[in-house]
Amino acid sequence: MEGLNKTANMQFFFRPFSPDPEVQMLIFVAFLMMYLTSLSGNATIAVIVQINHSLHTPMYFFLANLAVLEIFYTSSIAPLALANLLSMGRTPISITGCGTQMFFFVFTGGADCVLLAVMAYDRFIAICHPLRYSLIMS
Repeated sequence: MEGLNKTANMQFFFRPFSPDPEVQMLIFVAFLMMYLTSLSGNATIAVIVQINHSLHTPMYFFLANLAVLEIFYTSSIAPLALANLLSMGRTPISITGCGTQMFFFVFTGGADCVLLAVMAYDRFIAICHPLRYSLIMS
């Protein structure tokens, strides 16, 4: 009965969007441009809010945090998707790697929802209780 308790090395291979390499390269370039635009836009928002002292208010604080969270959110999926597009679906991912990627995707997505709820509460206080806004949000 020796050797029955072996673990299989399970890996996933993502199927390409198209079997045509030219179409795959076009999709890769489009996804890369969207990813880089997202990274640069969110990084710009976070840096501008950090540098400009007149933007150190709760609304912009939450906006900068949302931008940083969006960088983490997109970075949990996009790099592996881009690598897979470039390799035509020959890049494997282990079950541990898949679980780790799913954890970070779900965690940052949940944190995104919580932050959006806090931002909604901030705007609610600003609109419904404008005279007490500074006191409540400090």
